[in-house]
Amino acid sequence: MKMPSVFLSVLLLGMMKMPFGCGDHKTQTHMPAPLGTNAPAAQAGVGQPAPAKPLPVPETGPSVAISSPMRNEVLDSSDVGVFLKVQGLPADSGAHVHVMLDNQPPEMMADPVLPVVFRQVKPGLHVVRAFVCDGEHVSFKNRTAFAMVWFKVAGMGEDETFDPALPTLTFNLPGAVCSRADEKNLPVDFLLSGLSLGDMNAWRVRVTLDGEQKFLLDASDYIEVFLPSLASGAHAVRLELLDGQGRPMKANFGWSERTVRVR
Repeated sequence: MKMPSVFLSVLLLGMMKMPFGCGDHKTQTHMPAPLGTNAPAAQAGVGQPAPAKPLPVPETGPSVAISSPMRNEVLDSSDVGVFLKVQGLPADSGAHVHVMLDNQPPEMMADPVLPVVFRQVKPGLHVVRAFVCDGEHVSFKNRTAFAMVWFKVAGMGEDETFDPALPTLTFNLPGAVCSRADEKNLPVDFLLSGLSLGDMNAWRVRVTLDGEQKFLLDASDYIEVFLPSLASGAHAVRLELLDGQGRPMKANFGWSERTVRVR
């Protein structure tokens, strides 16, 4: 859906988006991220641990769809309005939608009727993701609560590295800024598309904090993990998507690092 430039200019004045953390993401390259000197995951004590079981993935829940831009659409404007269709938000729960352009930190949508606008988007291929979250900003895990499209802004530019045939890792939490009151309860939250979230053998997500491995998550604990207490200042949180044997997986946004600032 292409909008006349005059109408778009007027509409942009009435659009709102609320920042959900304004911190930094490291730009990904075509090469895998260095794994550093992370220590191996802590081993269980003496004796055989009980076999892990996958957490349930809800079959139903709220839904979101991206109505504009459309998949493979070429836009003439560098100001990109993302229009959504949202259904089934739980009443009085604080549920809302996060919207991401490429691998930037997510934006919290202020009003599901109005679009989220990304300004001065560079020419080339880009990816938009939208997903429903609860009042604590944790994403819903049913399949319809996530949507993704890729599009182009007209002109000569460098395309975002993206292959729709590959799985995609979406880094939601922690956000980029938190207060001292919240720093002891920072959840790790992410979404996977192109993989079965409940498949114990399909994937792992490595979580590192300031260069040290803290968790190696699988389908048994992907929604029950919190970062250790953080001191004031800036901290680097990295998520990496691995295969079932713990090897880096070829994926869209297969690693993502965010600077979290504790005030």
